[in-house]
Amino acid sequence: MFLQDLAAVSLRQILRNRRRYKGVIIGISVGIAGIIVVLTMGDSVEQSLGQNLELLGSATIVKASFDYTKGKRKHGGQYFLKDVEDIKKLPGVKSVSPVVVAFPTFTYKLNKMTGRLLGVEENFFDTIHIPIASGRRITSDDVSWFSSVCVVGKDVVRTLFTKNEGPLDKKIFIGGHLFRIIGVIGGVEDPTFMDTIIIPISVGRARFADMYDIKNIYVRAINWDAVAQLQKDLYKLLTTNQPGYAESMEVRSFPERIKTIQHAVLLVKVFLYSALFVTIILGGIGIMNVMLSAIRERTKEIGLRKAVGATEKMILSQFLFESVSISLTGAIIGIVLGFVSVEVLKEIFQTKPAYGIFALSVIGGVLFGAILGIASGVIPAIKASGLDPAESMRFE
Repeated sequence: MFLQDLAAVSLRQILRNRRRYKGVIIGISVGIAGIIVVLTMGDSVEQSLGQNLELLGSATIVKASFDYTKGKRKHGGQYFLKDVEDIKKLPGVKSVSPVVVAFPTFTYKLNKMTGRLLGVEENFFDTIHIPIASGRRITSDDVSWFSSVCVVGKDVVRTLFTKNEGPLDKKIFIGGHLFRIIGVIGGVEDPTFMDTIIIPISVGRARFADMYDIKNIYVRAINWDAVAQLQKDLYKLLTTNQPGYAESMEVRSFPERIKTIQHAVLLVKVFLYSALFVTIILGGIGIMNVMLSAIRERTKEIGLRKAVGATEKMILSQFLFESVSISLTGAIIGIVLGFVSVEVLKEIFQTKPAYGIFALSVIGGVLFGAILGIASGVIPAIKASGLDPAESMRFE
């Protein structure tokens, strides 16, 4: 029996019994479409997750600071604006924010407290991911115009203001200087921001003598995969720029937080892949059951074919090819469905799919469909080819 004859007979049988094969084909097509979508969109979606500040918090932050207990001599090490500009040129950097720090007294009417005062640039809120519960954040205009404005933590509000008194637009003294409150910090990962006040870095360096030196630099990596290399590059850059302070420089990241997020993503992937593979395997089992059922219904047909000269090899080839055809039909439908799904998800997530991986997954889908068809059809095909012609023709 020629290959084209096998194909024609198999496709005719699939069309004739399409209702019987419908559930099996749908299961295989859904499984393969799901795997194609996950493989194609997985990297771009994971990259989007790796840039999501709400999800990451400080996981992709690299912090440069000083440990003044280290080193052979006592010093007042600091970073410079040149260091900040050099850091911005490093690969894997999303944003850089220098910070100046002091611990003055905050005063409102008769209420006082001592807390942390940070002088920052406008991008600090995105670099560290500091949400604003009410009001607004510090802007580039506030920095360039030396505006006497501040954003306060919730503990500062609770300590200085009465329960029903709103802090926005109120004026407080910070180390003897008058500032207007423009925003209140929302829920943050680091609780130390609750008793912190944030002001423009230009104002901090101009009005507070102990806030001129840059002691900390926060760097946000483009995603979690870039953090480890960025930490090494950052340390090398800063120690090269200031070799005299190298012993006391600290460049820290938070790998345990990245591992926590990656572990959660991995669990989702394992669950998703497992569900898709189970769907496909169930489709393969369905093919086997359908083919075994077809053999029972077509026993007389098999006996008649053998009686007119069909060999066991021909019968085996026919049923095996029919099984592969069913599986490949599901795979082709799955590939089309997967492509449509990728294009739809591309618009929804505004990401760029990995079309190279899509092409490989299409080839893999076709090969997997063929292997699944062979594996599912080999037992029914062997059983069909082994039927006795005389007994088959007497079968009721």
